[in-house]
Amino acid sequence: MTRGGVLDLTAGTDYVFRGSGAIPDRAVAGVDDFRGVLVVPVPPETIVFGTVADPRRLPEILRRLEALGLHVVSVHRVRQLPWAVHRADP
Repeated sequence: MTRGGVLDLTAGTDYVFRGSGAIPDRAVAGVDDFRGVLVVPVPPETIVFGTVADPRRLPEILRRLEALGLHVVSVHRVRQLPWAVHRADP
């Protein structure tokens, strides 16, 4: 997969993914078309905040999160991500 469009900070849709299981923060940051990622473990759940560069890639991102060990229970599009997510973005 290419990372084209991911660096365009004006594009993308913000989402919150909630699931059971745990995944390493660094692993999620490597998912193509997913930036500004913040992983918050709230045992036994994990909450993942991030911007999806191309919403058509959402099914693929969900598959990748599942492959990393997160059983996704819910996905919500949000108007704005928490301030901590933007602060964590390189």
